[in-house]
Amino acid sequence: MKAIALEVSDSSGSLKEIDIPLPVPGEHEVLIEMYATSVHPADCRILDEARNVSGERPAACPFVPGVVVAGIIADTGAAVSRFKPGDEVFGLKPAAESGGYAEYTCAKEDQLALKPPGLSFAAAGVLPAAGLAAWQALAAAKVSSRDRVLVQNGTGGTGSFAVQLAKLRGATVITTVSGGDELDVAWGLGADQAIHSGGQDFAAILGQSIDVVIDTAGGSVLNRSFAVLAPGGRLISTAEQPDPALAAQQGVTTAYLTPAADPYQLSELARLTAGRRLEPLIGGAFPLSEEGLRTAHALSASGKARGVIAIVIKE
Repeated sequence: MKAIALEVSDSSGSLKEIDIPLPVPGEHEVLIEMYATSVHPADCRILDEARNVSGERPAACPFVPGVVVAGIIADTGAAVSRFKPGDEVFGLKPAAESGGYAEYTCAKEDQLALKPPGLSFAAAGVLPAAGLAAWQALAAAKVSSRDRVLVQNGTGGTGSFAVQLAKLRGATVITTVSGGDELDVAWGLGADQAIHSGGQDFAAILGQSIDVVIDTAGGSVLNRSFAVLAPGGRLISTAEQPDPALAAQQGVTTAYLTPAADPYQLSELARLTAGRRLEPLIGGAFPLSEEGLRTAHALSASGKARGVIAIVIKE
C-alpha cells in the first residue's frame, strides 16, 4: 500500500512516498481503509525534530505521521467488540503511533467513534485533533455562560472550534485574528468581538476583563494573555506550557493541554457537526502525495492557515 513516511536514511527530515505492507490489526485494533486525515501540529513537530540534529527521530522508521484517521473498517482484531467491518469511523491516535498518511492504518477501538451517515469523510477528517483540543480545553477551564472567554487565533484549527463550542456553552466570546480579512470569518463563527492582533493591542483593548483564555498560539501571545485575565482567571494553552511565574504573579490558574482520544467527545463533535451546530473550518484540501503533504506542511508552518488543513486520501 502507499504511504507518505519519514525515512531513517533521509537526513533532511522530508516526507517520501513509499510502498509498505498492509498492516495487520492487533487483538484490540481495527484495520481502517483511509478516506481522509488532516495535518496537526504533532505531525509537524515530528518533522521538525527530524530536521534538528539535536532532536530525536521516531523509534521506528520509516515512520508514517498522521494522528487523525477517518475511513471504513476493513478488518478487526479478535477482541474488538464495538466495531465490525464496513463501519465508518474516525478518531485520534497518539503521536508516537500515528499512521494516518497512508491508504490503510490500524487504530485501537477506544481511539475511535462511529461517523454519522450525514457527516462526510472530509469533515470527519478535520474534527478529531482540533475539535478534541478545543472541547477539552474548554472543559478544563470549566467554561460556563457566566464567562468572558478570549480565544487566541480564533480562525485557526483549534481556535475556530473553541469559538463555536464556547458559544454553545453560552459564554461571551472574544477572539483575536491574524489579519483584517479574518474578522468576518470570526464573526461568522459566532464571536461576539474580534480583534485584529496585527493592528490592535488586545491587552490594551480588553484590560483585566477576561475570565478564561484559550491560547492556541504560544510564544509572546501566550505571555501577553496573562495581562487580560481577571483575578482568579483560567488560562489553558494548547500550544505550550504557560509560565508558572507569570501565573503566580497574576493569581491565575494555568494548564497545558494536548488532545486525547475520547469516543464520547468524538461522537458529540460529530453529532453537532452533522446537525449543523458546529461548522469545521477547512483551510485547504490536499492529496495524499509527496507534493500534497509538502504543501500542506508548509502552509501549517507559515502560521497563516485558516482552520484545519485536510488531506483527502479517497473520494
